[in-house]
Amino acid sequence: MTRTVVEQITQAGVQKLRFSGAAPGRYLTRAALAGAFIFVGALLSSLCAAWFYDPLAKLLGALAFSAALTLIVLLGGELFTGCTLVMSVSLYDGRVRLAGTLRVWALAYLGNLLGILVLCLLLAGSGSSGELLGAYLALIVPGKLSAPWYLLLLRGVLCNFLVCIGVFAGFRLQSETAKALVIALAITTFVLTGLEHSIANMAYFALHALLNGGADWAAMGWNLLWVTLGNLLGGAVLLGLPLWYAAEPEKTQSFS
Repeated sequence: MTRTVVEQITQAGVQKLRFSGAAPGRYLTRAALAGAFIFVGALLSSLCAAWFYDPLAKLLGALAFSAALTLIVLLGGELFTGCTLVMSVSLYDGRVRLAGTLRVWALAYLGNLLGILVLCLLLAGSGSSGELLGAYLALIVPGKLSAPWYLLLLRGVLCNFLVCIGVFAGFRLQSETAKALVIALAITTFVLTGLEHSIANMAYFALHALLNGGADWAAMGWNLLWVTLGNLLGGAVLLGLPLWYAAEPEKTQSFS
């Protein structure tokens, strides 16, 4: 981690802050697109895991889910979990303030949710692969909802540590192939380990509720609460803080 990379990240944080303040609707739309990309990755991962009933099915599903972050890094979009890294480094470096950081996080989270809900409704309405997806989600969602809060928190921390490694690769590496490779390694690791990603869970929970009915909304909200907090800590503290601290210090000017 060098001062040059910190400057790249903090400049991105300042731009997010300014754009979210000047055009919140447009920023929300960018976040909705990122949510749509996460939906694509979650859908592809679920279908791959459901179609192939062999020991390699989970590996195939894990690799497939990396498509989500690859789309976001290469094509653009405002993903909440990635914003935890970018905005926290900008905050530590004195380039943004806490109120602005919280605004960016809130808009990204809401936009991600909106993008996911729209595509989940469209998919459920289309009837495509409904039985296959419903059966698969009926197997994995109850396990997510029954885990105790401290496990959800820790799984969320570790998950976004890995996700933000992929986001960091987007700043650190120049080759798109190299970025995609690092993202695939990081995302495959988190999926195979069974860690928890708040935005991906939005997609799983929404599809499960639409396809299978009888959703436990309280349990879904409880899961998202602790996983979201864990994701925030994983990106902002476990990865963001040491990456910022390891760089050469430099005095900067605060932006409101």
